[in-house]
Amino acid sequence: MAATAVSDRVSHAIVCPPGRNLAAAASIGVPDDARAAAQHQKYVEALKQCGVEVTAMVPDPVFPNACLVGNMAVVTEYLAVIGNFNNHSPRQGEQKSVASALAGDKFLKFITAPGLLDGDDVLRISNHFYIGLSDYTNQEGAAQLAFFLKEFGYEVTVLEQAPENSVRLNTAATYLDHKCLLIREELARNFAFLGFDKVIVPHRERGAASALMINGTLLLPAGYAETAAAAKDAVSSVIEINVSEFEKMGGGLKNLSLCLPKIAKNGPVELPDLSRRQKSAA
Repeated sequence: MAATAVSDRVSHAIVCPPGRNLAAAASIGVPDDARAAAQHQKYVEALKQCGVEVTAMVPDPVFPNACLVGNMAVVTEYLAVIGNFNNHSPRQGEQKSVASALAGDKFLKFITAPGLLDGDDVLRISNHFYIGLSDYTNQEGAAQLAFFLKEFGYEVTVLEQAPENSVRLNTAATYLDHKCLLIREELARNFAFLGFDKVIVPHRERGAASALMINGTLLLPAGYAETAAAAKDAVSSVIEINVSEFEKMGGGLKNLSLCLPKIAKNGPVELPDLSRRQKSAA
């Protein structure tokens, strides 16, 4: 079974507002709680401006990184695969609330130990998923995800990157449609992406690659003038959003939501036989 061409429409997005303990999630700076809340609200407003219905989860003070909800799952038209983290990770356990939020809409699958999977390592380009191996996604996790995706008719490529050029795929590239990628320069040289036209994000502006193409509009992190100028030449509609406080947590614009693709009217002719399986966790 071949997957139907992905719709360029997103109907719904799940977000988690930042809590009041973001300093515990600091990575490259100390985020300001009030500023982060204001930036997140602007992000939600931009999603709604793009015609997206937004559901906000309740932040859990136990998980200061929970606002970076995009790390938790890989979502397609019918399927959501919930990631898995190292047991020593402070993020292990966040998956439960995300799975609950998705359970009513998607067939749920779970990555299980010894598999590790972080949504930051998975890049979707039309109906092809690229899975990058990293400290957060291992071979076993990639193999489990690939199995689930192929069961639903998607194509999958697992990328082993050279250590000196290793990047998190989903935050290092954004598909702009028409075989064009917004992509960090170190990833642009990877053989898997040689056939694409590219808007190159220079290393000094690497945070700009964590953008979100949604319903014909590119949501782009603010503060990257060179990339913004190049993107505006490639895309007719661009909205720049300040996500500086989330970048201090090691996140970016793309981490801040789980976007649910709208199911096209000419959807898959058939789905895999899931009659014996649960749509949610047992």
